Amino acid sequence: MLAQPNPQPYPPLPVTIVSGYLGAGKTTLVNAILAGDHGLRIAVLVNDFGKMAVDEALIVNRNGDVVALANGCMCCQVGGDLYDAIDRILRMRKRFDHLLIETSGVADPAKVAQIAVAEPDLETAYTAVLVDAANFLNVLKDSRLNDTLLRQVRAADIILLTKTGAVATALDDLYITLADAGVAAPTVMLKKDDREAWHFLQSRERHANLPKAGLSRFHTLPYQSWSWTGNGAVKLDELIAFASDPSLHIYRLKGRIRLNDGRSILIHKVGADIAFEDTVETFENSEFVAIGVKPDFDPVRTEAAWLAIVNYTAPAASHNLP
Repeated sequence: MLAQPNPQPYPPLPVTIVSGYLGAGKTTLVNAILAGDHGLRIAVLVNDFGKMAVDEALIVNRNGDVVALANGCMCCQVGGDLYDAIDRILRMRKRFDHLLIETSGVADPAKVAQIAVAEPDLETAYTAVLVDAANFLNVLKDSRLNDTLLRQVRAADIILLTKTGAVATALDDLYITLADAGVAAPTVMLKKDDREAWHFLQSRERHANLPKAGLSRFHTLPYQSWSWTGNGAVKLDELIAFASDPSLHIYRLKGRIRLNDGRSILIHKVGADIAFEDTVETFENSEFVAIGVKPDFDPVRTEAAWLAIVNYTAPAASHNLP
């Protein structure tokens, strides 16, 4: 009796890293990719300060930090060790065609790419970095933040510009700044909710000679966050005052918040820009995260300012250091 041949091993799982600074549009892009007509089963690892923000229309099941999607894709919040999260995906290798890693807004994508390169069951990472054209140059002026931004764009295989409509006449300055910073990656504009983005990313040639800044240097990020979950509600005008209070130094604020009038809203703040979005869904709890730069951003002061305006019965606050 002839011995049965050993089954062919699976080829390495291709990896794409989606990175970019706080509020650049990473989650919007990931949602567009998951909803796209590409026919691939994609596993997504989300490594961010906040909760996963997967389009509810795609979800068929939630199990803890794992979200199963109707098209065979899956989204998983890293929560701790990225190595462990990747191992979980590789144990389910036969279920997926591609791994997508959405980094934290303050992460160094080159370090994430190193992890992928070191894993023989993964194909060398391809890194797409989103750049918020409306805010990038202003944030770059802050000496505490510019190292983070430069590490991100220098690690890119391709740069996707977002929010270009508000600064159409000033894009030349952004292109010049990127060139002066030694960024050689191709740079293109990304439309909001661009469902063709996945085909576009996968059709680009990889540039092996792109600068990969900071691969071996230890880098401590000057960020901290404060998050809050509870059944409290606030007045809209007091919420606006809280989010825009310059003394709190909140750069990024995102989440869902219950108002005193019974409505539930989504809030997004990036820099000085604050946007609210009504939602038909009624949330039992308010849940959001605020991110700022140390030492100006103080979680204790932020919590005190929030508790001064919210009506609640049982607080549940947490402080997260990167």
